[in-house]
Amino acid sequence: MLHSSFFSPSRRMVYVIFGVLGAATLCSAYPLVAKHAGRIAQRKPSFTKEQLATMLGDSAAFYQFPKEIPVPGETATGALKYSFDSGLQDEMVGLMKSYRPDYGAFVAVDAETGRVLSMVSFVSTDAQYSKVNLALRATYPSASVFKVVTAAAAIENQKFSADTLIHFNGANHTLYRGNILNDHYNRWSRYATLKDAFAKSINTVFGRIGAYNVGPVELSKYASRFGFNHPILADFRVEAGRAPIPEDAWGLAEAASGYTRDNTMSPLQAAMMAAAVVDDGKMMEPYFVQSVSTPGSGEIYSAQPKMATVTVDPKTAAEIRRLMRETIAHGTASRSFRGFSRSKFRDLDVGGKTGSLTGEVPKGKYDWFVGFAEGRGHRLAFAALTIHQKLWRVKSSYLARRAIEKYFSAAK
Repeated sequence: MLHSSFFSPSRRMVYVIFGVLGAATLCSAYPLVAKHAGRIAQRKPSFTKEQLATMLGDSAAFYQFPKEIPVPGETATGALKYSFDSGLQDEMVGLMKSYRPDYGAFVAVDAETGRVLSMVSFVSTDAQYSKVNLALRATYPSASVFKVVTAAAAIENQKFSADTLIHFNGANHTLYRGNILNDHYNRWSRYATLKDAFAKSINTVFGRIGAYNVGPVELSKYASRFGFNHPILADFRVEAGRAPIPEDAWGLAEAASGYTRDNTMSPLQAAMMAAAVVDDGKMMEPYFVQSVSTPGSGEIYSAQPKMATVTVDPKTAAEIRRLMRETIAHGTASRSFRGFSRSKFRDLDVGGKTGSLTGEVPKGKYDWFVGFAEGRGHRLAFAALTIHQKLWRVKSSYLARRAIEKYFSAAK
């Protein structure tokens, strides 16, 4: 209970006076508080990843990584912190300079977040491409890397597995109409499991799967899921890969096996394809700006991982990883990975897909290695591309091995 003296006339007068003075003080201070609050609000601008991509413009496409960018509503520029792993980036730049392919590109991403850990573009002598970021161009034939798409469609929709047995005629790396269009058995007929056909890149097997099992609608659908025929959303501009899928059997065979120049992709897209496989089918949106900060406001932008699409279900992704492991163990990349399973990196789960084809933009023999390495709390996905004209200086699969060794040497 309050003491009755609290309500005495003299005390009531004192409290009224102090109340009036307090209210007047608050009212007089309100404009200053509001003005200060406005300044605080102005110091906290923010923007989306799409706006950031617009602000960066074509800088990444020309292999430029600005340290600062103008920020709307700020007099000071924003300082950019990139997502690159400095050790891995330096290693891959050094390897390109050491081996000097005519053209080279390398991209590595954290499969679970989409963080770009390395992005390297190298041109030996051609001035026309010296200021172009080859890692973001999509003029390169995807070659046999497209077999990942065909395998995904066959496994998820046609109930194929790594152990499914397929009969075929012809050599491993050729593709002839007669071996596709004529379903005949003879003394030269052979059999291969899906994992063997994938590991050894047998074109006829994948051509027949595309033409007679998967079909044009499903092949087109899975191509889209893996990033072909539509823009890739990122905080930088990247050319879209394309894969026009014909409806006739022969055209389907060419597309499904990758034995065509019509299917094209960028190294960035290729790395994202591998990332989806190692991350149970989830493809994340890539990013290479980690944060933006200003002196007055501190951090005003921070990258947030965002899923782009689901390419396949986890069971299918696991089966594709079986195929990709076989490439390392007994397939077209086994020579580059000789001794790897007995090294200090034997605890890693590693897989990949090779691809080779002659291309025109730029002209040369294209050599792909696209793959993943998982272990020690990390899921790394990557794509290495080298283009050779007269002399073959280094295999892309070897560059990928060196990237794995460098990255996981520092991994904890």
